[in-house]
Amino acid sequence: MTLKEKIGQVSQTVGGYKCFERNGEDFTFTDSLKDFIKEYGSIGAVSNILRADGFTNHNYSNGVEARHRVKIANAFQKYIIDNTRLKIPAFIEVEANHGLQALDSVMFPTNIGMGCTFNPQLYNKVMESVGKEIKLSGNHIGFVTMFDMARDPRWGRVEEFFSEDPYLTSRFSESGVKGIKKGGALACCKHYCATGDGMGGINTAEVNIGERELHDIHLPAVKTAVDAGADVVMAAYNTIDGIPCHVNSHLLRDVLRDELGFKGIVLSDGFGVGRVISQMGYDKVTGSADVLKAGIDLSLADGGWFLNLYDAINDGFVEERLLDEAVLRILIKKFEMGLFDNPYIADEDGFCRYLDSGEQLELAYISAAESMVLLKNNGVLPIKRGSKIALFGEHADNIYHLLGDYTAYQNESVHKTLKQVFEEYFDKFYFDNGWSFDGNYDFNEALKNAKNCDIAIVTVGGTSARAITKTIFDQNNGAAREINGFLDCGEACDVASLKLPGNQMELIRALKAIGKTVVAILIGGRPYELTELNDIADGIIVAWYPGIKGAEALRDVIIGKVNPSGKLSVSFPVSADVLPVYYNSFLPPPANAYDSNSYINARKRVLYPFGYGLSYSKFQYNDISVIETQKNNFEVTVTVENVSDIDGFETVQLYIHGKGNSVRRRYRELKGFEKVFLTAHSKKEVKFSLGYEELKVWSVNKCFELENGVVELFVGSNPDLPLKSTIKIS
Repeated sequence: MTLKEKIGQVSQTVGGYKCFERNGEDFTFTDSLKDFIKEYGSIGAVSNILRADGFTNHNYSNGVEARHRVKIANAFQKYIIDNTRLKIPAFIEVEANHGLQALDSVMFPTNIGMGCTFNPQLYNKVMESVGKEIKLSGNHIGFVTMFDMARDPRWGRVEEFFSEDPYLTSRFSESGVKGIKKGGALACCKHYCATGDGMGGINTAEVNIGERELHDIHLPAVKTAVDAGADVVMAAYNTIDGIPCHVNSHLLRDVLRDELGFKGIVLSDGFGVGRVISQMGYDKVTGSADVLKAGIDLSLADGGWFLNLYDAINDGFVEERLLDEAVLRILIKKFEMGLFDNPYIADEDGFCRYLDSGEQLELAYISAAESMVLLKNNGVLPIKRGSKIALFGEHADNIYHLLGDYTAYQNESVHKTLKQVFEEYFDKFYFDNGWSFDGNYDFNEALKNAKNCDIAIVTVGGTSARAITKTIFDQNNGAAREINGFLDCGEACDVASLKLPGNQMELIRALKAIGKTVVAILIGGRPYELTELNDIADGIIVAWYPGIKGAEALRDVIIGKVNPSGKLSVSFPVSADVLPVYYNSFLPPPANAYDSNSYINARKRVLYPFGYGLSYSKFQYNDISVIETQKNNFEVTVTVENVSDIDGFETVQLYIHGKGNSVRRRYRELKGFEKVFLTAHSKKEVKFSLGYEELKVWSVNKCFELENGVVELFVGSNPDLPLKSTIKIS
């Protein structure tokens, strides 16, 4: 390959959404693509041909609809092959955080909701369907958030994370990678590394952590994803201890490749190369060389920055062998996927048939139903069909409020809103917005009508609905420069306060003042401050962004057709004033008013803890036995019983606390869980295994090892952990 052909493989200068124009049912390729191919004779990958949203300005009039997907993918590959010397097919990448960000795709719950299912096997099925969709669409690589930890709820991207806990996140990252690959696509996992620990919850902010925090909290999900066969790892925008991830050779080469054994492609984040060059004050030639030397193989949304490698190599700033290594990794993945043997999709209608099969819609419904967490129930739930219902909330009459960020424009005529599904079910039903995100809504008329209703159901929370909010993006670095309308979640939407926006609480106070029973439905992408709401509401359900079947699933939870089974994958703080509140810190919760483990003016910090979630059933934990099956390997057996008349799921959780080690251990660490279904008045034994992986310590020797000590075991449903035992490591 010539130097330029190699650079063509590593530089995604032409965005997928910029490489074509649609004219009716026909597509033509733009001069930007043609000129790049002519100049470099090669193109390694192109991102987001399918993406249709405010960022790309593509929609149903000018974007790629379901029936077009294979047609444009095949035409794209044919153009590359017909107009290049080496005829190397290109990867086509697509955003796939919770379903493809593409017209006609099924949107699943965002990851924070999936984490609350405590059901990685279900997520495996979801991601297998996503992988199948990618393959049937003639695309190849799905971008999915798998590594990030929800350590600060003020960050707008918390909705993309499974959990604040590394063990739970690891189980999901492993299942997600295996699922998407089983479906036939390559898995691109993001973001590497520690981006969820940004100072103050600010997007891309400085991360100040040590090697132990890195290995304890942020690398476990990376390791399980790599072991499961992750094909691509996307670098994060943030710095760690002052070093941007995009130029952190220790992180990208020593840790990711040498320590964790990753053999695939390291991808920059969108505009990441240009961003780090600007951030660090590099010149464009030596800066691009430094990024390549650090370990970035392929530049996403490059903006031409990696094209400077031509001068960097010719002027001796970087060895060409490093470019050769990067290109080889890309070519190997293309060989592994079979792109050289068959770059085309023969069945143009395969995706449409799959979409029509309803498999994804069924998975979307199940996922939404299992993701919902019942936080409070004073006996109001489930609601009987004959009840007179008043429904309030901006979320209720717009499907986009249920979908989260990284969502394409929707065909609204084929999906149901909360208002529609409630109206269909309840014979006596009244709807009014009741409140607005800007707080200017007059709800006096709503109160008058609510007096005639038995129960007021009020949606609260925020929105990531960019599709109905005008957002102006900076095309140089992909950041949102201006937002016209209300957004409080999603990328570049960080908040200082976690209070419920607009006049939501004002309406709820007014409803309680006239004696109404109130059920609150939290819709949003982060934990909010619900302290006052918890005091006055009769029932509270967290629905997160439940996806395209979220309205039906939420209705079925409320009426009791579905018994809620979600458990919180993140902790809810009393307020933003007491952050951080992730459960696996080194300090136990304050025991009394004089405890030094908290603030003197805010003793209680956590409102709802990690692992918490109610059910319409009642469960009881009875027995625990621990057997050492071989040296430092243990089998833990517990019995859980459904002591109610209602069938339901319970998530049995195992936590540990180590003592006597060379380093201080965290107060609690999740090391096992199992979601079991129990019919009324039945019981089951649940077994856990504890071995090296669960008991290892990042020691003073700066490596994982087993150390002599005592490990306390706690089993139950957090914070109620009635079963306790201890084991000794020797």
